[in-house]
Amino acid sequence: MNSRAMTLSVIMAGIAVFFVMSSVSSIEEDAKKKFGDEVTVLVAKQDIKEMDTILDVMIEARQVPRRFVEPSAIAFTSGKDEAQEYSIETKRIVGNVAIVSIKKGEQLSLNKITEPNMRTGLSPQVTPGKRAMSVPVDENTSVSKLIKPGDRVDIIAVVDVSAGAGARESKVAKTIMQDVVILAVGRNITNNIARKVDIEAGTNKARIRSLTEYDGYSSITLELDPSQAQVIAAITGGASNKLIFTLRNNDDTDRTNLLGTRATDAITGDVRMPAAQAPGQAIQNGSGPTGYGGAR
Repeated sequence: MNSRAMTLSVIMAGIAVFFVMSSVSSIEEDAKKKFGDEVTVLVAKQDIKEMDTILDVMIEARQVPRRFVEPSAIAFTSGKDEAQEYSIETKRIVGNVAIVSIKKGEQLSLNKITEPNMRTGLSPQVTPGKRAMSVPVDENTSVSKLIKPGDRVDIIAVVDVSAGAGARESKVAKTIMQDVVILAVGRNITNNIARKVDIEAGTNKARIRSLTEYDGYSSITLELDPSQAQVIAAITGGASNKLIFTLRNNDDTDRTNLLGTRATDAITGDVRMPAAQAPGQAIQNGSGPTGYGGAR
């Protein structure tokens, strides 16, 4: 008797589970018809403040019905390539800046983020531990003003080592830093803006100029270690000293150990100067691990 009751109970439970699953399946089908299939969206994993730089630890994927996807949301259809799609979409936004506050769980959309630019300021692009420092340039010292944001340069210092005599023989040129990142030229922070709009004087007509042609800047901003910034400040503080920038290929990260050179060395053929006579030796000894010839 107990065995028959147990069997009957199992059968009834199975029937109940079948009806529940059928009901849930029916509800899911109705929900899909009403709200659409599920789409994967990127949402904030934590509260993101206005002007915060977005990092990969701040975002995560979440599935929502298509009807609840916000306009301009960063979304993609779930499938076998979902992991690849997630990687692609996160690379699009990591490193960008939030232009409004984004709450935890809120969908990320393109109208809430922007690339670093004049509106967001320069600080989001400065690597932690580094410093941004601007120095004046002209046609001769900045490769005819062909330097653009994102480029990398070597810095040659031409220093007067004769207590201000200013004679050509008293000046020494030395590559003091290599592979230095250019954060900005003038007030242009990014080099992916397609154009610049100028208003012509007199006519008040708008004139569109490509940024590849733009050379209306008189300074460039470097990304430096704090000790390197001190060296640059010390050199530019001398009236007869000068900084010259040489442009590198962005894929070239090699460092070259160069000693100082005088103008007369070009005649004598001796382009190497003993290290003991290198300009700024006192600065080198007191400027920390980077020193006068510090590289990034």
